[in-house]
Amino acid sequence: MALLGESLVEEWLNRNGFFTILGVKHGVGEMDLLAVRPVQNGQIIGWPVEVQISFRPIGYIAKLTRDILGESKRSPRSVVKRTPEHIESCARQWVEDKFRDSRKTRLRDRLWPDVRWEFHFVHAVVKDPHELEIIANEGIILHPFHEVLSTLAQRDAQSFSGSAGGDLAEIVSYYKSHKEPAE
Repeated sequence: MALLGESLVEEWLNRNGFFTILGVKHGVGEMDLLAVRPVQNGQIIGWPVEVQISFRPIGYIAKLTRDILGESKRSPRSVVKRTPEHIESCARQWVEDKFRDSRKTRLRDRLWPDVRWEFHFVHAVVKDPHELEIIANEGIILHPFHEVLSTLAQRDAQSFSGSAGGDLAEIVSYYKSHKEPAE
């Protein structure tokens, strides 16, 4: 599911004028998507985009932090119910790891110096919406996956298709144009 979701998000970005790189590696880590687009006055904006698409989530977006793991015997991906404090701590650490990590910052700056970076997260259904609130409060711009799909489902002959997600987007668009109206 991850690669399909990332391909559709990449197509959405391409259709919005972004040049994209999918799966940017740095050491053992990875950034799902890096997208850049020129704006007025010759400036360039950049979007590091994280994508997590789940329709029946059993786990949280964020792994448990080391501090929380130290006080329990759980795995980092434990699905056991978390306290609001744990959700907040883990979500803040997730933002640090996914967007603000110094290695990722250096890599982005090396690839595109002087770019104004805005951080984005595309998601579908989440186990606990409080995680999304914390992530948004950390300055991350949220994009529900259904909105990405809705945009892709709009047929536009002028759209630029630059990724493997273009064929998937055509399928979504075809379905939308042929589905029966709700009664």
